[in-house]
Amino acid sequence: MSALDRAYQRCQTPAQARHYARICEKNRNWPAAQLYHEVAEALEAAERLRAAIHPACPICGGRGMLDDIECWLCSPPARF
Repeated sequence: MSALDRAYQRCQTPAQARHYARICEKNRNWPAAQLYHEVAEALEAAERLRAAIHPACPICGGRGMLDDIECWLCSPPARF
């Protein structure tokens, strides 16, 4: 497993990648810190692409629920 594979496996969000980058910087591991900064940028770009491809629902914001009621626009229809 390469260092890049390990970084992507470990970091699910850009905030996690930046956290690991700060840890690496404190330990003076500059190549790993740079790698984690680049992973954070890539994860942010992926989030922006996902948001552009699948925009959030204007009614519920993509959550699928309005309080305790299912969103009629984005939730799958009930099948009887």
